[in-house]
Amino acid sequence: MDTRLQAAIALRKQGEHEQSRQLLQALTTESELRALAFLHLAWSYDNQGLEQEAEHSYLAALDAGLDEEDRFEAQFGLASTWRCLGKYQQAKVLFEEIMIAWPQATEVRPFYALCLYNLGEHECAVSVLLASVAQHPDERTAPYQEVLRYYAQNPDQRW
Repeated sequence: MDTRLQAAIALRKQGEHEQSRQLLQALTTESELRALAFLHLAWSYDNQGLEQEAEHSYLAALDAGLDEEDRFEAQFGLASTWRCLGKYQQAKVLFEEIMIAWPQATEVRPFYALCLYNLGEHECAVSVLLASVAQHPDERTAPYQEVLRYYAQNPDQRW
């Protein structure tokens, strides 16, 4: 990895967001570093709750072309940012695309459920969360795995 990019990442991780962004902004002019520089800019903005700026950087990173792992990170970050900005329908569509492309990425499901909740799709949000818990139970929820799967499909079931 380029040492300038490493330095910018280290500054971001130390909370030196402005300094990090200055270095990263300069790297966006270099074609081989452009996509990663924009991705790390987006994360820097996200770390400070500057979602509007993060959105533009995520889009620029995706437009510049990323490898598969970084594309996942950029799409996941963008979907989460859109949810935070109240762009719930856009976020929902992107979360669904991510879950299709990376079904093993279980970290996406809780954020997708939040988005569904924000859209007023409460039953579906609960179903997503219950299915996630049933799919990855801990020692305390494991005994309830089957019933959680059932309720994920039938959250309104009454006896």
